[in-house]
Amino acid sequence: MIRRQNPDRRHAVIELGLHMVAGAVASFSLPPYFILPALLSLSLPTLGYSQATSRYKAVMIIGAAGFGWFFASTFWVSHSLMIESPDLWMLRVPLAAALAIVLAAFWGCAAFCAWSVGRHKLARALWLVTFLGIGEWARGFVATGFPWNLPGSVFSVTVEAVQAASVLGVYGLTVVALLVAMAPAFWYLGGRWFAILIMLLPFGFSGGGTMRLATMPEAGGEMPRVRLVQPSVPQAEKWNKQKQPQHLATLIGLSQKARPVPDLVIWPETAFAAFPSRQPKLLAGVAQQATAPGGALLTGMPRFSDERTLLNSAVLVGHDGFVLDSYDKRHLVPFGEYIPFRRFFPFISAFVGPVDFSAGTTNHLMPFAGHRHMQVLICYEVIFSGSVIERDDRPDVMVNLTNDAWFGDTAGPWQHLYMAQMRAVEEGIPMIRVANTGISGAFDAMGRPLGSLQLGAVEMLDIEVPPPLSPPVFARFGHLGFFLLLGLLALLALRLDLGSRFRQKIW
Repeated sequence: MIRRQNPDRRHAVIELGLHMVAGAVASFSLPPYFILPALLSLSLPTLGYSQATSRYKAVMIIGAAGFGWFFASTFWVSHSLMIESPDLWMLRVPLAAALAIVLAAFWGCAAFCAWSVGRHKLARALWLVTFLGIGEWARGFVATGFPWNLPGSVFSVTVEAVQAASVLGVYGLTVVALLVAMAPAFWYLGGRWFAILIMLLPFGFSGGGTMRLATMPEAGGEMPRVRLVQPSVPQAEKWNKQKQPQHLATLIGLSQKARPVPDLVIWPETAFAAFPSRQPKLLAGVAQQATAPGGALLTGMPRFSDERTLLNSAVLVGHDGFVLDSYDKRHLVPFGEYIPFRRFFPFISAFVGPVDFSAGTTNHLMPFAGHRHMQVLICYEVIFSGSVIERDDRPDVMVNLTNDAWFGDTAGPWQHLYMAQMRAVEEGIPMIRVANTGISGAFDAMGRPLGSLQLGAVEMLDIEVPPPLSPPVFARFGHLGFFLLLGLLALLALRLDLGSRFRQKIW
């Protein structure tokens, strides 16, 4: 006897597939593609969620859209698997899917809460934006945090539009981006004037950003100059001891490529692929060859703490070979620099090694160009909005050392670059980014590019570093603007659900 497939179940699977595709299409509005109309495709799952007849269905619809968003936009993460284990290529899709499921769970939880609270269809859409905003904010710290590819990143499309981050920060811009994404849904559900208002917001932000850029005076006077060195060492060769002399020769050659050599030369994360405690003479010799008399080298390297724990560090070494200062990475990458709950999975050491990195416990500013100071950020420490500097100890410049060789020629390095730009605008502080394979470059305190090196180029770049701005709104009040937006949306949704006259006047 042949069993026929339930047509309702088949219809449900197709429907979820469409919502998944809608989420994937919407993700192409993110850097580096910036296909902004694609963002509007999120209106399809929003309508499905608003009209869902059960909480379960609403959660599945938004969860499917979230899976599509993250699977398409973070698929490049699976590329890291191919670097040291190319024979495991068949695991790329499962690995990318697993990460997407974890991240999409935040969207599913938001849908659960929003559908449970909302009653009116339009109010449910507003509640969805509110709880998605909370979910994306939570994604920045739950389980150490991974706030990658926030919807607010779409405002990095132009330097004018990204100026709004100086007030709202990326989480506030995420709420605005979600509202814009759902504008067609608002229109369909009866909120036409609201939809029109929302669609005008990005143009208003760009206009305000244009005015902000026009009214800011150009930096004057002599500015400190630094040299960014991008060696593009393949990740598969990075820890090859036989090739260490070749890699160091490349770094030194780029550091000395043009005269005069600036007072500060900057190398990427773990560029010095050796332990200074074991090879102190090598480090001293390298620093002397790479810098000018009186200058210094800032380079990433692994090192051991006094307690013999392994640290991912940035070390400032003078021309004379003496270590002037150091910084230890405080926010480690789970499954990249350490394995959570390793003791419960003893077999995993055979694949990733027996030793985890340990997190640094303190933060301080390093000296930079005389009486100035710099905040060092290693790798993805730069992606955490509101957590890159100490509020009561503002630096003159932020320096991000990273090794994006793991990402290959994918969207990953570009996404990382635009997040660094966003931090510069939020804090009103110039950002220097030095990456092993790129994209190395710098932004001024308003996010304007000061220069960059192409992905994969073996090159160096000299940058004149302008001064920071007075603390903008975000730097003074943090995520206050974001929470005010959430409160406003919650009030609007609540009034709609209560069926007051306010609904007729506004909608």
